[in-house]
Amino acid sequence: MSNEATNPASCQTAVSGSAFSIHDLKCGNLLNYDTAEGEILPTVIDWQDLKWLTEDPKGFNLVHSPIKLTNEMLLSFGFKDEGTHLQLNLANNWCFEWFDNLLGFSLCKGNKGLKLGKIEYVHELQNLHYSFTGVMLSLS
Repeated sequence: MSNEATNPASCQTAVSGSAFSIHDLKCGNLLNYDTAEGEILPTVIDWQDLKWLTEDPKGFNLVHSPIKLTNEMLLSFGFKDEGTHLQLNLANNWCFEWFDNLLGFSLCKGNKGLKLGKIEYVHELQNLHYSFTGVMLSLS
């Protein structure tokens, strides 16, 4: 079975040594951008970036890298500190829960949860949120 079948493109991770593909990103995703001056700045991906990625993937990947998720970043996305975990409430009593790097994320409703696994990068969380809500998760 191919990797594509077992790891859908929307869930694939861009990690050190690998490159973003057009299937990894959506308009509104946050990535790091390495400027010609040597600065690393957060940037919001738009349709022109996706076009660039399609036409010149090597060039795009030379200057873009994923942003690592941290507790501070999750709080800036609107997650609330619940003591043992961070939680983001979604519609209809659904929520995302983040316990730590080892346990990763869960989708929960009431006292039931579905483990979603480890998510390391901001764009992955944004795409997961988009998959469940149809809305791109952005900084509060």
